[in-house]
Amino acid sequence: MSNRTVHTIKTHLSVWLTAWFIFILDSVAGFFAYQSSLQPAIIDYGFSVNSQVLVFVSIQIVWGIVLFIGGLYSGEPTTSRFGEVQHLLRITFSVIVLAVFTDALFPTVYSLRAGLLFKYWLIFIIISIPLRISLRTFQKYLLRIGVGRRRTIIVGINQRGIRAEQEILDHDQQGFDVIGFVQSDDDPNPLPSAPINILGLEKDIKQIIIKHQVSDVVLALEKPEHNRLMSVINQINGAPISIKIVPDLYEVISGLARTQQLYGLPLLDVNPNLDTLYYRVFKRIFDVLFASVSLVVVAPLWALIALLIKLNSKGVILYKQIRVGHNNSQFTIYKFRSMIDNAEATTGPVWAAEEDERITRVGKWLRRFRLDEIPQLINVIKGDMSLVGPRPERPYFVDRLLHEYPFYYRRHKVLPGVSGWSQIKHPYDSDLEDVRQKLKYDFFYIESLSFTMDFMIILNTVWVVLSGKGR
Repeated sequence: MSNRTVHTIKTHLSVWLTAWFIFILDSVAGFFAYQSSLQPAIIDYGFSVNSQVLVFVSIQIVWGIVLFIGGLYSGEPTTSRFGEVQHLLRITFSVIVLAVFTDALFPTVYSLRAGLLFKYWLIFIIISIPLRISLRTFQKYLLRIGVGRRRTIIVGINQRGIRAEQEILDHDQQGFDVIGFVQSDDDPNPLPSAPINILGLEKDIKQIIIKHQVSDVVLALEKPEHNRLMSVINQINGAPISIKIVPDLYEVISGLARTQQLYGLPLLDVNPNLDTLYYRVFKRIFDVLFASVSLVVVAPLWALIALLIKLNSKGVILYKQIRVGHNNSQFTIYKFRSMIDNAEATTGPVWAAEEDERITRVGKWLRRFRLDEIPQLINVIKGDMSLVGPRPERPYFVDRLLHEYPFYYRRHKVLPGVSGWSQIKHPYDSDLEDVRQKLKYDFFYIESLSFTMDFMIILNTVWVVLSGKGR
């Protein structure tokens, strides 16, 4: 077992165990709710004991998946109790309402009265909420006495780093435990005289993280310029930790991360470890199911579009192009052709303009409703793309953009998407300024990646398609 794997297990074990314990608490609440409301009705239908147990287990598995996707199995001790209760009420109530409507539309599915379903939900909530609040309160008590804190190092032995340490010590309920400092390459000479624990130099930061089982790194550089920040982040990249930056000017990395306010100390939260269970498993399952069903549904439209393209202009129906995808791998993207054949024969690679003369009459219609992107469902099924993610770019432009924005590579940490947060917030790229604006949206998506975020983007995409507000 590698050092990285051991480090990951040690730094995340308590969080994983807490998440499983929350699932057990929910199962306890679910058992009493099931026994008090649904089980009598199921007995009346003549179900055997084994069948009754199977029904209960099936319900809990569904709850487990729904609540996990909804982010309600976080093992972090700093989870807000009030926020968690609100989120739990919203998700569980939505599921019960959906079940009631399903029963009304298809009464033979499970034949349970709406009153029984709401009674089940009410009992489940009455038991589950106090259990969760008690657990979170106990977690916060453990934090106060020093148990379960996140082992944290500060990069930068300077006044900003010392101030960051003091703010963390003053607000220990946030769960950070500063174990020492790492001397950065641009720290002042001589170093501040404050009593601090120096763990090593910047060049050894990855080894320091593994050796001391660090879970959080706070960057408090003397000069937090873009190149310096990215230099340190690149050295850390790959270690299973969370990175937080004490900013000087927010515009230095505008859009790169979400902000976490630690009372008087603003921290920019950067998390390079995106390999979550949702991203690895559930997102892929949803992509394949949705794309497969969608391909069947749009098959008649596919034939109509192909006919219109052929009648409107000479050339192929499906346009193929090389794009850069996950981890800088290249793949062939498929689109319905919306421009004249060989549109870049004389110009070379260029972005499409607002009123581009190369776009055909049918192409304008396809782009307006984003129907030119339907064939990319094939890319989703193949695993080249996801339904939601940053838009894939051509290698020529990627090379150019990496010179303009060295952190552009971060978009390739996830699968590119047919749609995405930047696509519904900003039109197609036409120049570097468009790219800069869309990068902010892409980085926000990457840092906020979740089922809720993906679902919201898909709903917005459907509205863009139906309203014809694409370009």
